[in-house]
This record gives sequence, C-alpha cells and structure tokens, in this order.
Amino acid sequence: MANPYPQDAQALTQEQISAEKEVGEFPLLKTILISCAHLTNDTYSGFVSPLIPFLITNLSLMKVEASLFLFFFQGLSILQPLIGHLADRYDLRKVALFAPAVTGIFLSLLGNASTFPIALLYCILAGVSSAAMHAILPALLGSYTGKHIGKGISFWMSAGDIGFIVGPLVITAVVATYSTTATPWLMIAGILVSILLNIFFRNEPHPVQHDGQHKAIPTRELLRFMLPLGGLILMNSLLRSSISNYLPVYLTEAGAGVWLSGASVSIMQIFGLVGIALGGMGKDRFGYKFVMMASIVLSSSGMLLFVYSDGLLRVASLAILGIALLMLMPVAMATVQEFFPQNRSLANGIYLALMFGITALTGILSGFLYDHLGGQTSFMIGGLVSFLALPFILLMPKQKMTH
Repeated sequence: MANPYPQDAQALTQEQISAEKEVGEFPLLKTILISCAHLTNDTYSGFVSPLIPFLITNLSLMKVEASLFLFFFQGLSILQPLIGHLADRYDLRKVALFAPAVTGIFLSLLGNASTFPIALLYCILAGVSSAAMHAILPALLGSYTGKHIGKGISFWMSAGDIGFIVGPLVITAVVATYSTTATPWLMIAGILVSILLNIFFRNEPHPVQHDGQHKAIPTRELLRFMLPLGGLILMNSLLRSSISNYLPVYLTEAGAGVWLSGASVSIMQIFGLVGIALGGMGKDRFGYKFVMMASIVLSSSGMLLFVYSDGLLRVASLAILGIALLMLMPVAMATVQEFFPQNRSLANGIYLALMFGITALTGILSGFLYDHLGGQTSFMIGGLVSFLALPFILLMPKQKMTH
C-alpha cells in the first residue's frame, strides 16, 4: 500500500528514535542548538511589552487598543494544533528553524510602525512564525532526547526564559540610548541564527510519529486531558495577561523610570529560571498535579502582594510571580508529551494554543478592565480569579492514559 504521508529517505519512525534514545546518551549539542532557536525567538518576543508604552504614545492608542498587539501575536497560537498535526507527518523543521529570522524581522520593525494597522500586521506575521516554532521544535527535541525528555524540556524552557529576560533589556537599552529608530538593526541576530541552524540540521534525519499509517487521533484521551487543562489556563489567564501586557505600563504610570519599567519583565523572568528548576524537581518527586497547584497558589498570592506593596516588598512579589508562573509551563509541556508520545506535536500544539490563545483573548479583557477600573483593581481581580484554577487540576488524569 502506498505511503499516504511520504517522507524523504532520512525519515525515522518515532518507535526507532525512542528505541535508540532509551539506551543512548543525552544529545547535548542538538538540545542546545534547538534551544537556541527558542532563546532567539523569545528574545524578540520580549520586545512587545516594553514597546507598548511607546506605541500608545506614538500612535495615540487606548490601552484596550494596545492589547491587540499581544492578542494577535499570541493569538495566532490557535494554529499550533494544525501545524503540530502536520509536523507529526511531514518534515517541517525548516519552517521552524527560520522562525528566529522571521520573528526578529517583524518585531524589530514594530517600534517604527507608522500606523496602528501596520503595527498589527507586524505582530500577525511574527505570531505565525512564533506559533510554527513552538508547535514543531519541542516535539522534535522530545524525539531526540527520548527518556531524557524532562531534561531536554528544561533546556528548552530555560532558553525561552532567558530570551524573555534578555529581550526587554535589549529593547529598553536600544530605545533609551538611540530611540526606536535604531531597533531594526536588531533583526540581524535572528537572521544569522536561522541560517546557522539550517546549515547544521540540513543532513539530520527527522523523526516521524507514524510510519506511513494513518492512525486515528486519540480524541477522547485528548479531551479528557485538555479540557481541565484548558480550564486551569482560563482561570489563570487574566493574571498572566495583566502582568505580561501591562506591568511596564503600570510601573510607568506609578512614576517608575524607563529602565525600571522595561526591566520589570526581566526581573520576573530571572526568577522564573528558579521556577523552571523547582517545577522539574517537584514533578519528579511529588507529581505534576502538586506542582500545578503550587504554581496557582503562589502566583495568585504573589499578584495580590504586588498590588498592595511597594519598594523591596514589591520586588519580592515580582520574584514570587516569576517563580510561580514559570513553574507551570515546563511541567505541563513535559506531561503532555508523556501522555501522548505518538502525537507529540499535535498534543504540544493544542496545549500551547490553549496557553497563548486564551491568554491573548483575556489580554483584551485585561485592557478593558485597566481602562475602566485602573491598574490596581484589574491586577487584583486577576489574582483572585486565578484561585479558581485549583478545582480543574483535581479533574486531570492521575496516570498516563493508554490509547
């Protein structure tokens, strides 16, 4: 019977890859290189929030209008399940490995957008690029690392977190020193990284999840896992979107300088590296549900502390938020791939589409609340609503499902 999913001669089945990795060493070089794509892409992603105060001023925008930048950039994550489903069958690595260049080009141009629609277009094009990378490369990394998937995902998440640390600092330094007219030069790094990654991986065999057979998507198992996970993300998303979209704006309005406002996101991300490490260790020792519940309780409490504090206590609250918010994502991503090893890209794409898509939608709501109720009240509401995520964690499966 003809292969309905033709692959090139270098394609390997997921079963072959897994068998090799069960006894093989950790592929450190491949892991670092794939993680570099994440680091570079998310460095550019970190430009958006610090640029929002300048875009509001330069384009005379309301905050709810400004929320559309992250809505379109993150909202294109709804494409990730489709991209992931295709990536389980076809070699889409080049699409993902060019993402640092494409994302870098358009987000480096964002601060110089002459009109609101052009700025939105830049965010849309960067969003498609980023969605492709996030749908394809974590599953590719998981197939390379085999039984070391937890370690591999930790590299991946740490690289992305470092990108979000570096991104706001870089864009803030450039804008504060030269103004937004200098930011297009920043695209050069992304272009170079994409070229180098494509050169390295040009002769690498690519794993396919299904060896020429059209296997049914495990719809029931996916729904059983993803519905409560989606509820968790929904309840936590107002907090997440408020802090990621409007933290620099909130601090600017509170009288903070350009450097502190722009660096506030980086402060959170620095402590997020601790959260990634704690999340991985906690998952191995106590299980993924314990880590998720700890993440929700700490992030909700940290948000309320941030609203009603100042000075060093406010910095401490940002540390708590960074640790708690970044604790959740690597644990959820590793768990999704463990539950669905034959549909890694699809399951990973669904998870990230839920994460970024819901957060993008609630970003508009958080902008509306900020415009009408003020920053303090809207942040407080996000912290309180986040506690409602706890019951959804209890509804999630206890053990890996067979399908």
